[in-house]
Amino acid sequence: MSNIPAKTSSMGNVPSRSDSDIRQLCMDDYLQLNISQRAKRKCVSGGANDDAKGNELETSKSEIIEVMKEMMCAQNERLDKLEKHLMEIKKHNTEIKNINGELEKSLTFVSDQISSLGAKITGLEKERNTMVIKLSTLEEKVELLERNLIKTSVENRNVPKMPNENKTELYDMIQHLSNQLQIQTEPNSIRDVIRQPSKKENTKSNLTVEFSNSLTSSKFLTAVKEYNKRNPNHKLCSTHLGLKVTPGTPVYITEQLTPHAKRLFYLTRNFAKSNNYSFCWTSNGRVMLKKNPDSQVIPIKTEGQLQLLFNNITTVNDAANA
Repeated sequence: MSNIPAKTSSMGNVPSRSDSDIRQLCMDDYLQLNISQRAKRKCVSGGANDDAKGNELETSKSEIIEVMKEMMCAQNERLDKLEKHLMEIKKHNTEIKNINGELEKSLTFVSDQISSLGAKITGLEKERNTMVIKLSTLEEKVELLERNLIKTSVENRNVPKMPNENKTELYDMIQHLSNQLQIQTEPNSIRDVIRQPSKKENTKSNLTVEFSNSLTSSKFLTAVKEYNKRNPNHKLCSTHLGLKVTPGTPVYITEQLTPHAKRLFYLTRNFAKSNNYSFCWTSNGRVMLKKNPDSQVIPIKTEGQLQLLFNNITTVNDAANA
C-alpha cells in the first residue's frame, strides 16, 4: 500500500453548477486532477509480487473513483434539492410581493373611500344642523299660528256630560256660569261651544268655549281667577254651570293651550314641584315659572330649557356639598 499515491482531501475546490452535464464534466476533471497516475518503476527483475501490487493499485484506484462518484452524486442531489427549494422560495416571494402590491392598492382604495365618506359625513352633519335650526324655526312659527288660532278660546275641564245634550244646552251652561261670575256676555260674544270627544264610558269631558275676541276671553278668565280667590272653600264646580247631574263636581277653567304648550306645561309643573319652585302658570299660551315672589319670571319655551335649569341646580348643589 506504500505505492498508493496520497489522496487529496480538499473538496472545497469542486465547482457547483445547476446543470447536471456541467456537474458531470466537473466531476470527471476533478477526478483526473486529484488522482494522479504515477509511472511504475521498472522492475529489474519481474515477478509475481510486482503484478500483485499493480493489480492492488488498480483496484484501489477504482474503489476511490467509485467512492468519489458516489459522493459527487450525493452532493449533486443535495444541490438539486437545494436549487429546487430556492426556486420555490423565489416563486413564493414573487407571489407574496404580488399579493402585497394588491393589498396596498386595496388599502389605498379603501383609505380614499373612507376619506370620501368622512367628507360626506361632515357635509351631512352640517346639513343636519342647518335642518335642525330650520325645523326649530318652523316649529316656532307653527306654534305661534296655533296659538293665534285659539287665543280667544277657553277650556272648561272635567265638565259632566248630560244625556242627549245639544248646542243650546252648552250655550246655556256658559251663560249661567257668566252670571255666576258676575260678568255680562252678549249672545254674539260666544262664537262656539264644543264638547271635546271622549270615550262613551266617561261621564265627564272638556268643553271648549270660543269667544268672539280675546278681550272677552281675558275678562272671563280673570273673573274665574278672582272668584276662586274669593271662595277658596267653594271654588267653581258643575253647580255654577247650572248642571243638576253630579252636582258639586270640580270644574277647572283655563285658557286653551296648543298640544306642545300642554305637554310643556305638564313637564314644567312637575319640575316646579321637584325643585321647590313656588309658581307655575300660563299666560297668553306661554308657560311661566317663578322660584319665589321676589325672583324673576322665567318663560319656558322648550323642554331643553328645563333640562338646562335642572343641570344648573345640580351643579349648584354639588358645589355646595363639596
